Amino acid sequence: MTKDRIVLLDALRGLGVLGILLCNAPDFAVAPNVAESVKHWPFGTSPATLAVWVVTQWLFQRKFVTLFSMLFGVSIFLVGGERSDLERGAILRRRLGWMVVFGLLHGFAIWYGDVLLSYALAGFAVMLARSWAPRRLLRVGITIWSAFSLMLITGTVAALIFGHDAAREGLEVAKELAKAKAAETQYGGGFAQSLIQNARDRAAILPNEPFIFAMTASLMLIGLGCFKAGLFTGEASARTYRILIAVGLLALAVVGAMFIALPLLGLPRPLAAMAGAVQMVTAPLTTLAYVSLMVLASRSRGVWAAIPKALAPVGQMAFSNYLTQSLIMTAVFYGGRGLDLHGKVDRPGLAAITVAIWVLQILWSRWWMDRFEMGPLEWVWRRLYRGPTRLRRPRLSPVPA
Repeated sequence: MTKDRIVLLDALRGLGVLGILLCNAPDFAVAPNVAESVKHWPFGTSPATLAVWVVTQWLFQRKFVTLFSMLFGVSIFLVGGERSDLERGAILRRRLGWMVVFGLLHGFAIWYGDVLLSYALAGFAVMLARSWAPRRLLRVGITIWSAFSLMLITGTVAALIFGHDAAREGLEVAKELAKAKAAETQYGGGFAQSLIQNARDRAAILPNEPFIFAMTASLMLIGLGCFKAGLFTGEASARTYRILIAVGLLALAVVGAMFIALPLLGLPRPLAAMAGAVQMVTAPLTTLAYVSLMVLASRSRGVWAAIPKALAPVGQMAFSNYLTQSLIMTAVFYGGRGLDLHGKVDRPGLAAITVAIWVLQILWSRWWMDRFEMGPLEWVWRRLYRGPTRLRRPRLSPVPA
């Protein structure tokens, strides 16, 4: 693989890890029971609040976690090689095993919304398919994703037709809001209180792992298939990228129309449910459009070419940046850890904090990668699964006169 292709992959990872933060920000800032809600958002539905929500749901939500999942599928092959390579396969298993440990520590001790555990578990399955041909990877991955999408759409429609009971729904909402209020008190308390509440919320998510496993594994298969077909390395034809952009932007237009209509129509429940389902189902299409735009940017000159170059260092240390985001956000919002702002910042403020962290991580990633071979947590992780590893870049010897 050439240096340009490596830069492209790193730039895509950087885009993914930065984009995920805007989607995750509400989950750090308020109780999980209301973080994804617009009707029951603690700060109401002012125009500015709704505008940030619409932009997040339209352009960011599901797209960047999908991108990150696809790229993790690529990393399984890059680290593990072909299945016949037993030595690299052993390294890959150790790598995933330590990722399980990191995921458990991150989820229970730092932030309940961890994805590392889900990626590691799905990775153990996808590693068995890493030697498949591109078409087989894409066929199996798309089949699983299509089955998941069909179940999601069917379940959503069935719930809207048969499952609506206003009295029962009102009671469930009241229970969730009561839970949110209790969680808010805990997150806004001392360090031990926020730690315990975070662990409780993490444990509450674990029963969803089988569902997350299937969804994540299918995206990893699709991502690896796209990589082997040359889509993630810039080797596909310009026509292929143009088609992907057209299809992805069409899907994005449909999702955007639904989410823009929601506040204009008074946030009707049926439209909200269908918008969420369509957003999830079409996410891979929009993600591949974003990938194609990044490929075209990498082929261009001037300001567009600067985008992948600026994002590549962020992607080179994506693991460090992902965990650093959790440390920064919990220091800002969780009680007993710093600013204690849990439940006190509206969506526009969250967007401003997110942009500030984006700038910080772009700058510090460039500074760090100019001096070191890999990110600090990448280095720790690599030592655990591969042994002693050099961190600091060797100093270049001066050229003799």
